[in-house]
Amino acid sequence: MNTFLRRIAVFSILVLAVIGAAEVYVEHLSHPSRIKHEWLKRHSAEVRTLVLGNSHTFYGIPPSELNDSAFSLAQVSQTYRYDDYLLCHYDFPNLEQIILPFSYMSLWEDFETQTDKRFNAVRYRLYMNCDIHSRFSQYGLECLHIAPFKEKLKSLYNPSLLSCDSLGWGNNYEGHRLTDWDNGAQRAKENTYSDASLVSLNTHFLRNILSNCRTHHVKVMLVTMPVSPNYYKNEDIQQRRVNETVIAHILKEYPDITYLNLERDKRFNSADFYDADHLNTRGAHKCASILRQYIESPSAISKSSHS
Repeated sequence: MNTFLRRIAVFSILVLAVIGAAEVYVEHLSHPSRIKHEWLKRHSAEVRTLVLGNSHTFYGIPPSELNDSAFSLAQVSQTYRYDDYLLCHYDFPNLEQIILPFSYMSLWEDFETQTDKRFNAVRYRLYMNCDIHSRFSQYGLECLHIAPFKEKLKSLYNPSLLSCDSLGWGNNYEGHRLTDWDNGAQRAKENTYSDASLVSLNTHFLRNILSNCRTHHVKVMLVTMPVSPNYYKNEDIQQRRVNETVIAHILKEYPDITYLNLERDKRFNSADFYDADHLNTRGAHKCASILRQYIESPSAISKSSHS
């Protein structure tokens, strides 16, 4: 029996050692969250225009095309909870404007509530020194989220697909698009939710952001980013109506913010998309050009961008 127990103990130690080594390896990979965190520790006082939000703005708005004092804190699947947190987590003494997406799914997602998305919260604890969760919680180790952990381990033989430039822009959609890029039905379905219980929570975080910016005299630009006609066609009517109701109330409550709805803007065509709801490099530069016109001169924006 003692021999059996010793073998179990040795096996357990070996397994834990392998998992520990894999955890150390994954945590030391280059990660956009770490890149953004390290840059902001040194340069946050230089930021006057801050891009927040999810993958739509992470890939769709290159800060270098806006002005020489812009930076992107947007990340894949980032929710309003974390936009609100990050805006206070870093010191932005000279901040003048934020750009924040109002996407089809913005009011319907939350890492802490939706178990299949919780792995996204790990990056804030590990790579951005955020104290929302303990280092010893499920949000403090990559290996506790098996499927994404395995994907990150694939970098041992495949380069990571997630990268950003020095100003935080997700640049790995550069110059190309998916072969089956117009996957609007699939992408809209992935971003459609029947449970509206998170709408009030996310509206709360959105109001926190807007109120904080109002208190500190920071301008806010809300942007609904471009999507393909096929994506728009497959959006759920009820989810869209809820979004429209919320944004109408927000604009009434905060009349000082600007809302640009580029979702069906005809200036964007098939060559501008990576997939049905993400811009590629060409589209991102086009989008940044439109936003830059507003930043420099609001009257220069065509009314078509608000439709």
